Amino acid sequence: MGGLFSRRNIATALRVLGCFFLFWLFLAGASRFSLGGAGVLAMATALGLLAAYELHLRDVAPGWTLASVLGLQGVLGGAYLLWLHVQPPPPAGPLMAAGDPSPPAGCREAPGDLMMVFGTDRVIGQGPGPMMPLVVDDCVVLKLTRQGGGLMVRAFGYDWNNDIAFRVMDNVYEPAAPLRIRAVRPDRSTFLLLDRFDKEVLYVRYLNPHAVRIRGRFLCGEAPQVVIRDDVIQVGGVRIGGAFFGQRPTKGHVCATIKSGGYGIAIPGVK
Repeated sequence: MGGLFSRRNIATALRVLGCFFLFWLFLAGASRFSLGGAGVLAMATALGLLAAYELHLRDVAPGWTLASVLGLQGVLGGAYLLWLHVQPPPPAGPLMAAGDPSPPAGCREAPGDLMMVFGTDRVIGQGPGPMMPLVVDDCVVLKLTRQGGGLMVRAFGYDWNNDIAFRVMDNVYEPAAPLRIRAVRPDRSTFLLLDRFDKEVLYVRYLNPHAVRIRGRFLCGEAPQVVIRDDVIQVGGVRIGGAFFGQRPTKGHVCATIKSGGYGIAIPGVK
């Protein structure tokens, strides 16, 4: 069989598809903010090697092969630089209310209150703050304050010795030790800390003027970390090589009301 559907062309198409499948595996689940120069260079190199191999099979002159590879890498590099140029600057200042609907309350709240949602638990905050919706063991991990027409986030990350490893001060990430964590503001209403695997360390979204969503992983000393998701809070478990196994969900559906300067729900690291 010759022409377009020759065996050689089919093999080329399969190699190209395999290459892009590997790229997809590399980027799957990652934030678009993770696309850095090193990743683009790796993909450009892989495509350049593939192009050189395919041109060699077709007996293309070495000069044309080199020009094709350099041209391909130049196009990819230029496209990446153009993409960087058109990206908007990250938002700064307070989180602004997004206008998202509030999750089901499950608690009695009054007009002007702020519902802080984590897992299936709810804390109703009264006043501008600061408000500490949750405490992990003996560690204050999060403070929220309504000011400047928006929401200010203060957070504290602890290491195994119960020393502060990083802080977030009024939406500004401040590491106290060398950490592979970075702050991301994907929009004006969200503050996000991501680890080196693009997993959430902290997620705060100002849903609307009356509600805020909280997720993340919180550590206090030697106790197992607390993992907060949209629908569950997990505690306990055993740490093996930096990972926790056997964590269990809390009872959930806890409600508390606090005023400015008050503490909300205490979550033990060990159930």
